[in-house]
Amino acid sequence: MWPAFLNPFLLGFMALGSVPIIIHLLNKRRFRPMQWAAMEFLLQALQRNSRRLQIRDLILMLIRALAVVCLAVALARPTLAGNVSMLGAYSSNGAIILLDNSYSMGFHNGRETRFEAAKRLTKRILSQLDKDTWCGVYTFNDSFKENQRDISQNFTFLEKELDKSIFLSDGATDVELALQFARKQFKDNPKLSEARKELYIITDLQAQAWKGKGALGDLLGELSSLASIYLVDVSDASGENCALLDLAPEDTLVAPGQPVSFVAKIKNHGQSPVNDLVVDFFVDPGTKDERQIEHAVVDVDAGQITTAKALAVFQSGGDHRIEARLGDDRLAADNRRFCTVEVVESTAVLLVDGKERKDDSLYSGETGFLVPALSPMDPEEPDTRPLVSTETIPSYRLADKNLTNYQALFLCNVQQLNANQWSIIQQQVQTGMGLFIFLGDQTDPAYYNQALGTDGADLLPAEVLEAWGRVPELENKELPPTRHFARDENKLSHPVTAFFKREDAKDLLGDEKVWRAFGLKPRDVEGVSVIAWFDDGKPAAVERSVGAGQVVLFPFPPTTKWSNLPTQPFFPIVLQRLAQRMALGHHPDRNLSVNDGIRGYVSLADIRTMLKINAPPVIGTREIQPGEASENRAIFEFNDTDAAGFYEVALDRADARPMVYSLNPKSELESDLTRVSPERLRMDFPGFEFVHVAKSEDLTNKLASEKHGTEIWPWFMFLVFALLLAESILAHLWAPKD
Repeated sequence: MWPAFLNPFLLGFMALGSVPIIIHLLNKRRFRPMQWAAMEFLLQALQRNSRRLQIRDLILMLIRALAVVCLAVALARPTLAGNVSMLGAYSSNGAIILLDNSYSMGFHNGRETRFEAAKRLTKRILSQLDKDTWCGVYTFNDSFKENQRDISQNFTFLEKELDKSIFLSDGATDVELALQFARKQFKDNPKLSEARKELYIITDLQAQAWKGKGALGDLLGELSSLASIYLVDVSDASGENCALLDLAPEDTLVAPGQPVSFVAKIKNHGQSPVNDLVVDFFVDPGTKDERQIEHAVVDVDAGQITTAKALAVFQSGGDHRIEARLGDDRLAADNRRFCTVEVVESTAVLLVDGKERKDDSLYSGETGFLVPALSPMDPEEPDTRPLVSTETIPSYRLADKNLTNYQALFLCNVQQLNANQWSIIQQQVQTGMGLFIFLGDQTDPAYYNQALGTDGADLLPAEVLEAWGRVPELENKELPPTRHFARDENKLSHPVTAFFKREDAKDLLGDEKVWRAFGLKPRDVEGVSVIAWFDDGKPAAVERSVGAGQVVLFPFPPTTKWSNLPTQPFFPIVLQRLAQRMALGHHPDRNLSVNDGIRGYVSLADIRTMLKINAPPVIGTREIQPGEASENRAIFEFNDTDAAGFYEVALDRADARPMVYSLNPKSELESDLTRVSPERLRMDFPGFEFVHVAKSEDLTNKLASEKHGTEIWPWFMFLVFALLLAESILAHLWAPKD
């Protein structure tokens, strides 16, 4: 390796090494040779010793010249490595420090967390930078944020910001996202583009973050050509860790008084089994109603996943919180898991009968079987209010009703409605009302496809095809060919029918017979899904999200004319669950991952009302205002969500019911503490040139050595003194004797 010089302009003094040579040449020409007969015998003696004397003079001359040259080289401060220009430095210096604040950096080794070590080393790096260096300190996880908006030469300010504004997040690691920002800064920031560039990456080298050799490898290679890269490793030897991966209810449709099981998944990311691991479950933690519902103890083998369950009963509607907690270990961030469950308190339903009821008997008309199915009465407690309250009207009275008073509307074998009625229904569905459409013998497929298709109210989830099968005849005891509902678990994936995959509910499905129905062809539009299937693979019920509401289409009437459904347990279970689902409405998920933005809706009447957000302590309380209107609602968004926990969002008024969001870390990725070695990085990314600095190394000396090279000027100074000493000794020994 060729040496570099920190003061290369001083190499010009090497020319002084010619002075001894010039003096030697001048001394040779000082005397003019003259012939003298008396000195003939002396000349003969001198000729015998002339070669020896010439060699001595040349040696002394070379020693003196070499001493001067070595002195000039020493003053130029030679190094064995470095990155300097011909004048000794660039016009300026620039540095970017990328500080990993993903939650694996919270691993505690008994003395400090990795993140605390990283902040300490960041301060050490700042102290090693030249005073004229432009520097930026940025944290990174899977949502890169510029903690400091611009680079600075005020290192005192940067250190204060490090203590005041930079915290550990609950996000996962995304190295590529941070490196893309560094590349942009080096290229586009005028203070860095012409500077001598240094990039410091302070991380725990979590293996999962350094996967993906393609784009990441190209990016690392490009940065290696732009800057000197220092990979500061704050990892620890231990990789043992248990994490909560998931917490979810077995049933997503929950009503007051109904028990629901919550399942927590626990994974052992370590190499040794863990026994007697405690898992505690809490309902409504952090509120006045907090209570513990389960204390479980589990064993988890190395690398395996196990589960723990808790049973909860909610007595009131609205959003409720569930939390699972593991026993303490060295990585606290993945020992808690949060879940929001929406409990439907009551649902008001309007039933529209497409035919005149001939009598007032319980099961008469097109809606007769719906009332007991949706609002079953408890004979032991007849005064108990049902979860679903129903009101039945004939179709000609629909125009008299205010649909804003209902969470769901059932159209049962309704022949036609006018365009204005469909328009009102469409508006209500978009704002959150549920619409059930039961077809029947009065249905004209062409009319429905036109009135509710793309050219009409655009509500249909499926195109209505011709009817198949035939209605049983009273005089014919033999039933016509029938279709059954599919029992295959793959066909029970919808949240409503997933109930029948439970062990205690499997026997409730299978005796349903449908002998006549319309064919359904699901539309190729967003938000369409099949709720239930026939055993021949044809859709038996189709759903579509429209705005904040949903539309459900059944190809048969809710009577015993075309099927035996109203007499089967399947019927009330599905209808009640669908009604609950309608009451929940179609809105963004309340259970999210860290760094997913919170999004939701309020009514247009509240578009000027402030929303108060109570977030985890590191974020605190914030206020936002709903933004633009969409689908007759006002949208709100909140994106500062890099902390796990519950986020409560409520309109700033006394009667507002809060919306609760649960944000969880990506434990499947970030909780695996397996470390990638520097050697593996060099093998996986051949173009990645970096200096690895371990946490245990002396950072000051390592950086000084790598940034400027190993300075070897002391050896040249030693050589100068050695040469001068040798010259003195030889000159004394070779001097003429008196």
